[in-house]
Amino acid sequence: MGNWNFNEVVVIDLEATCWATPEEAALNTSEIIEIGVCVLDATTGEIRKPRGLIVKPQLSIVSDFCTELTSITPEMVEQGMSFEDAVNILKKDYGISKKIVAGYGNYDQTMFKRECERRIIKLPFGPTYLNISAMATLKAKAGKRLGLSRACQNFGLPFEGQLHRGVDDAVMAAKVLWEIIK
Repeated sequence: MGNWNFNEVVVIDLEATCWATPEEAALNTSEIIEIGVCVLDATTGEIRKPRGLIVKPQLSIVSDFCTELTSITPEMVEQGMSFEDAVNILKKDYGISKKIVAGYGNYDQTMFKRECERRIIKLPFGPTYLNISAMATLKAKAGKRLGLSRACQNFGLPFEGQLHRGVDDAVMAAKVLWEIIK
């Protein structure tokens, strides 16, 4: 694990195409449409480089339900970048291969792996992935999983931005992580 930077954590949050009903979801392929990302300095709590990478889906569309939930529109993803370009930004600008990666829950890691496998791209993460949701639940002694919004409340953090928007969720998840590790 040479050249690893343990002073920084790359926090990601994914938004994906979604549908209002299980029947609609069964007929469609869920794909990443936003990769929210930021860097948490694990020594100071500073959050740097927040960014939302809008990704153009290949196999699905942004439903009205998805737009209501995320505010991401079909027009936004039409102008988005390829998943491959987004991965290259994560590697080049965030050094994601040599840092701890964290997300709020396992969904982001699982979805990212699935998308990489489908597109035949090597997963850019290193071997360490932190599940901030599990850590927050344990720290709060909540007994059941805390959603991001509830975790923010529990740690006295006002939610800034829009829930279910990748970049805002990544920043808030980083703030929760800092509350746990500081």
